[in-house]
Amino acid sequence: MAPHNVLIDRTAHLIDWAWPTRGPAWADPAVWAVRLIDAGHTPQQAEQWARRLPAFSAADPSLLLAFAEANDRHWQEVQTQDPACAWKRQMAASATAWLNHRRHHPLTR
Repeated sequence: MAPHNVLIDRTAHLIDWAWPTRGPAWADPAVWAVRLIDAGHTPQQAEQWARRLPAFSAADPSLLLAFAEANDRHWQEVQTQDPACAWKRQMAASATAWLNHRRHHPLTR
C-alpha cells in the first residue's frame, strides 16, 4: 500500500490500477494482506483486517493457500529480475511470510 493508493472523501478507498484483473472478491483483501505485512503488520494482524470483508472470511482456505503460493511465486520472480531493488525484495519476503502463515492455517492442513 502506498499513499497514492488511498483516496479519501467521506471514507477512505484503497485503489490500485497497476494490475487490474478479474477474480474472486476475496482476492483483493488477500493482496491487501500481503501489503499490510509489507507495511509492518504480522500475517495474523493482516488477516484480522482482511477478515473484516465477508468475501475473505468466507473464502475456502485451500483457495487462499493456492493464491498465497501463486502470489509468492510471482514476487519471487519479480525480485529475481531486479535483485538490487529493495522494495521488490521486501515484497517477496512479505509474500513468503503470508504463504508460511497460510500453510499453518488449521483448515489447510
